[in-house]
Amino acid sequence: MTRKTAYLIDSSIYIFRSWYTLPDTIQDAEGNPLNALYGFSDFVSKLLVEVKPKFIFFAFDGSLKSSYRNEIFPEYKANRESAPDELKKQFLLCRDFVEFMGLPHLSSETYEADDIIGTLSSRLKKQGFVIRILTADKDLTQLIEKGDIWWDYSRDRKLTTHGVKKEFGVYPHQIADLLAIAGDPVDNIPGVPGIGLKTAVKLLNRFETAENILNNIEKISKMKMRGSQRVEKLIHEHKENIVLSKKLTLIETKAKLGKNLRITKKPHNIKHLDNFFSRVSFSEKRRQRFQETLKQYNV
Repeated sequence: MTRKTAYLIDSSIYIFRSWYTLPDTIQDAEGNPLNALYGFSDFVSKLLVEVKPKFIFFAFDGSLKSSYRNEIFPEYKANRESAPDELKKQFLLCRDFVEFMGLPHLSSETYEADDIIGTLSSRLKKQGFVIRILTADKDLTQLIEKGDIWWDYSRDRKLTTHGVKKEFGVYPHQIADLLAIAGDPVDNIPGVPGIGLKTAVKLLNRFETAENILNNIEKISKMKMRGSQRVEKLIHEHKENIVLSKKLTLIETKAKLGKNLRITKKPHNIKHLDNFFSRVSFSEKRRQRFQETLKQYNV
């Protein structure tokens, strides 16, 4: 029996990518940049026509500084600059676009898009779904199980469970442990200073989890690994860092998001959609294109 497939979209990745790759000369009638909206809406249109997903969901990030992870570790993502106002406005426009197209979506001030996807993924798998996660974020590989696919859509790069192991040296369920030990400068996660990904992979291939490493620190120096005594010393000195970092790298799969999240398209309102297109100065050609998208996306 063919299992149902749900497509979970890490929307921010595709908005940021459009913001950085398309020229800011793409503007509305008042001169406000629309490059992120243009690129994101093109991505959505192409995906709907190509895949025709019956079950789909768009997860958006809320505030950069209000995640529950910031309560655990105030320096979490502190190295990132806030998005400029022009981009913040386009994030809202991208959500409006998805809404007026009738597509399900959610943003949270407490949980990141990763956690929304993680929670929805967990719920759907219990209902027999397989998951396609569209993103370029390696953190989300930790959610991949048998039958699932991590899909960097823009580069058409897909990873299964075995693909994750080949790419990162560990299985999906070990990704959070890997980042907890090696750290992740992108999110300002400390990990263990002096231990990189290659050494972290060796430790996890031997001990399976970060918790097992901490329970067997005295065995690290006996490993056939260059600098094993130094590694043991570093792990011992930074035990608290590992525990903290694991809390930060582990994606939440039981976020309080409400019980009935919709994952199917609802009828779109042509008037609202047309008003939106006027507000963002979409040309007649683009309007027709998205109307055609909705006709072809017949689920």
